[in-house]
Amino acid sequence: MFVSAVKAAIAAHQEELRLIAAKIFASPELGFKEHRASRLIADCLKAAGFELQHPYCGLETAFRASYGRGKGVFCVMCEYDALPEIGHACGHHLIAAAGLAAGLAVKQILAARGLPGTIVVLGTPAEEGEGGKIELLRAGAFADIDGCILCHPYCQTGIDPGELAVSRFNVEFHGRAAHAASAPEQGINALDAMNLLFAGINAWRQQLPETSRVHGIVTAGGAAANIIPAYTAANFYLRSLTNENCAAMEARFNKIAEGAALMTGCSWKVSKLPRSYLANRPNPALDAFVAVRLAAAGMKPEPITGRVSTDYGNVSQVVPGCNFFFSVCKTKSAAALHSAEFKTLSAAPYAFEQCLKAGGIMALTALEFLQNKLELNRER
Repeated sequence: MFVSAVKAAIAAHQEELRLIAAKIFASPELGFKEHRASRLIADCLKAAGFELQHPYCGLETAFRASYGRGKGVFCVMCEYDALPEIGHACGHHLIAAAGLAAGLAVKQILAARGLPGTIVVLGTPAEEGEGGKIELLRAGAFADIDGCILCHPYCQTGIDPGELAVSRFNVEFHGRAAHAASAPEQGINALDAMNLLFAGINAWRQQLPETSRVHGIVTAGGAAANIIPAYTAANFYLRSLTNENCAAMEARFNKIAEGAALMTGCSWKVSKLPRSYLANRPNPALDAFVAVRLAAAGMKPEPITGRVSTDYGNVSQVVPGCNFFFSVCKTKSAAALHSAEFKTLSAAPYAFEQCLKAGGIMALTALEFLQNKLELNRER
C-alpha cells in the first residue's frame, strides 16, 4: 500500500540526505557536542514542515520534530555522535540520514493523503557511552510515544539479536611512592594492584557465560620507571545479556578490585559511572514486520552474530520498539564496528544506498503502525 510512495518520497530527498550524511561524516562531533549535526537534521525537518523543538529536554543537541494529528504517535530515532580519534567508525551519520529519510517520507504521505497519526523524529545525542536516550527518558521525552524504531549499519542485515546491558566503572588504587632502586621497601606499588586486578579479571573470564563481557584500559599507570607508582587508574565496561546477571557481575568485580588492594596494601576506590545501559526488551510484532520488509527490499536478512550495547535498550523497557541492522558491505565481510575499515565502508556510496533502504523500512513500519494498527506487545 505504501511501498512505492515511500520510495518516491525518499528519492525526492536523496541528494539532500546524501549531503547531510556527508557533512556529518566529515565533521565528527563527540557526544553532547553534536551542534553542527543536530542543527543540519533539525533545520531540514523544520523546512519540511515539522514542528521543531531544538534544544529539547534540556539537552543542547537533542531535538524533537513532529508532524500529524489524531491518535497514534510513532517515533523514529536519529543518532549522530562520533567516536574519539576515529570519528564516524560506527556509522552514526548513516543512522541520522536513515531516520531523517523515514521522517520525511512519512510526513509527506500523511500530508498528501490526509491520514491521521503523528510521526516524531527524535534526535538522540551521545549514544557512544554517554546515554543521551537515558537523559531523554528521565526528562519525559518518550511519555507520549506509542512505538519506536531505530537502525544501525553493520556487516550483516537482520534484527537485533539482543543487546547487552553495560555498566561502566573507574577503578583507582592509591599506594606510596618511593625510589624503585634505593628504597623499594618504602613504597606501596599501586601498579601491582592494577596488574592483579587485570589478572583477577582474566581468571574470572574463564567462568563467565558466552553472553558476558569484561574489558578495560589503564588510564594512569605511573610517572616514571624509577618511581614506584603511588597512583593508578583504569576504566572498565561490564556487559551481559540480562540486567540481572550484569548486577551480579558488578558485585564480583568490586570483590576482585578489593582483593587486589588487600594483596598489595593499597587503598582502592571503585566508582560506577552514570547512565548504565540496560539489555533490550524485544517486541515480536515489530521485529516480525521489519524482518519481512527487509527480505522484500532484497536486503537478505540473516541471524546477526555478535552483540552490542546501546542506550536504546533503556528505551525498549518502556516503549515498544525495534532495532535492526543493515549491511554496508557489498560482499561478506567481518569488518568490525569502531574500526578504520568499517569507517571507510560506511562512507562508500553502497552504504548510503543501504541507508536509504533502511530509512524506507522504518517509514513503512511507522505507516503500518499508524494506519493499520500494527499490534504491539504493550505489557510494560
